[in-house]
This record gives sequence, C-alpha cells and structure tokens, in this order.
Amino acid sequence: MKQNLRTAGREILGTVLMVIMALLIGAILVVLSGNSILEAYGAMLTGAFGGKQKITELFVKLIPTLIMALGVSIAYRAQLWNIGAEGQFIMGSIASMVVALYLPVPIPARVVLSLIAAVAAAGGWAALAGVLKARFNANEVITTLMLNYIAKYLLLYLINGPMQDPYSDLSQTDLVPEGMRLTKIMGETYRLHTGVFLMLAVVVFMIFFWRTTLGYRIDLTGQGEKVATYAGIHVKRTVIMTMFLSGMLSGIAGWIETFGINYRLLDGIAGSAGDIATIVALLGALNVYGIIAAACFFSVLLCGGASMQRMTDVPYSVVDVIQGLIIIFVIAKYTALDKITRLFQPLRAKGGKRHAE
Repeated sequence: MKQNLRTAGREILGTVLMVIMALLIGAILVVLSGNSILEAYGAMLTGAFGGKQKITELFVKLIPTLIMALGVSIAYRAQLWNIGAEGQFIMGSIASMVVALYLPVPIPARVVLSLIAAVAAAGGWAALAGVLKARFNANEVITTLMLNYIAKYLLLYLINGPMQDPYSDLSQTDLVPEGMRLTKIMGETYRLHTGVFLMLAVVVFMIFFWRTTLGYRIDLTGQGEKVATYAGIHVKRTVIMTMFLSGMLSGIAGWIETFGINYRLLDGIAGSAGDIATIVALLGALNVYGIIAAACFFSVLLCGGASMQRMTDVPYSVVDVIQGLIIIFVIAKYTALDKITRLFQPLRAKGGKRHAE
C-alpha cells in the first residue's frame, strides 16, 4: 500500500512539474510577443472561470476529452498504442446518425439504438486494428492511424453524398430529431447537457473496471506476452477485446457530441479530440484520477486559450505550443524511465543470482 502511494505521489509530482515547465516556456513566448504574462494568463483564467457561462463551457469541453482519454488509456495499459480515437469517434457518430435519421422506430427506442450503434461501430473499428495485431502482428500505431483517414474520408463522402442535408448545399447531414437531442441542464442559454451524467457513469465504471478480471487481464497483458501467457491469459483474444473497449468509449464520446452539441454530422466533427485524448491519458499516467485532473487542465487550456486570444494580443498558437511541449515532456519522461529500467536490469539480475547462491 505504501509503495503504491509513493508511486502515485511520484507520478503526480512529475505531472505537475511537466505542466509548470510548459507554462513557463509559454510565458517566455508571451513576453517575446510583447505581452504581459499576468494579463495573458489572467485572461486565460477569466476565460475559463469568469462566470456561469464559461464554467459550463469547461464541462462541455471536458466531456469528450475525459471519456476518450479514459478509452485510449485502456489500450495503453496493455501496451497497445491506440492512435485512432479520432476515427473511432467519427465512426460512432456516423453509425448513431444513420440510426437517428433512417431507422423507422419510435424516438425512445431510436435513442437507445443510436447509442448501441455508436458503441458497436467505434468498438468494431478499433477491434479491426486489434485483429490485425493479433493475426498478423501489424503495428497498431500504423493501423489505427490509417483507419483514422478512412473514417475521415467516409465522413466526407457521406455528408457530401448519400447523407447530405437535402435542403442545404453545405457539407452536413440533416438535423437529429428534436426528441433525440440531449436535454440542456441549465436552459437553452447554456450548452451544458445531460451527457455530463453519462461522463460520470463512465468515470465510475473505469474506477471499478481495473478491479475486475478483465481489467486484471489487460493489465497483465501490458507486462508482456510471455508473462500473460504463463498466467493462463489468451493474449490474442485479450488484445482484440482491449481494442474494442478502448474504441467503445470514443464512440460514446462521439454520440454525446452529436446528440448534445452538433445535432448533425459535419466535416471535422472530431476536431483535435483524438490527439488531446492521447496527451491527457499519458499526462494522467494512465491512472483514472490522474486522467481526470489532466482532462480538467486541458479543458481550462482550451476554453481559456480562446479568451486569451480575444482579450490580449497573444495568438492562440501559444496554447498549441504549450500542448506540444507537454507531449514532448511526457515522451521524454517515459523514454528516460525506460532507459533507467534497462540500465538497472543487469544489476538486478546479478543481485538475484547472488541472493540465490
């Protein structure tokens, strides 16, 4: 227990230091652009917390970011690098909209079926990469990345062809029926909707998931194929299931955004959510509570960055730089830890032999 607390403490400290370093370098860029650090970061905080409207927007940004980050963390815990959250988000959105617009069943049933369709499509899209990994040992970084492009071009084809709004020349579908839209919690003035409760349900699910048998199998698979096989785990089956679960959560995020915010399919519907989810998962050290904290930080960064650009002369690209710096620091951290581990492995082996003698 004490060892776990110490490990968690080191992870938290490392994360905080990475964020501080990124913000400090961002502050240097603010100065170089001829602006005040206090004004720039003050505008960022005001944009994130300056009133009820802005606080609700934080939650609007938090919902897809947190759910998708928790999804990719499932794959990462098994040492499967799912870079395809964006494509899985898109496929979930497409499948849910097909059900919403074309399935001739009552509205309540259509809502449930659209969510099931989003989960199945997104999970299946990720599981495809899992099958390629398990069957042909295909690199999941490449396959999930390529599947992103397929999903993007499929979306473009649909919104400019079979699913295009017949009453508009724009690249978009018709609107989701009103009865299927997620209810606004604080009235029509604010965009916060009931999807926040689904986000909380996902968080609770993930807290308990790692205590289940499947969570244990995924964790053990991440420690190496030989270790998992020795423990009696069917590795290939676990790889496919892991990818399905990972993609499934991105599908839920896609469903929430489609039925709670956009109400239709649009070009670029996923935005940079997939990339941000990857950063958040790694910044949170693949731990549920760490991911929650990292997702909250990025929600502040996204909402506050737009206000910083409006209220000062600081370009929004500074926010992009801060995000990029955090990626670099996270990668540097994991690379350094890997090298240190490899450095001490021979020493541990010698120590074990001496102890055995």
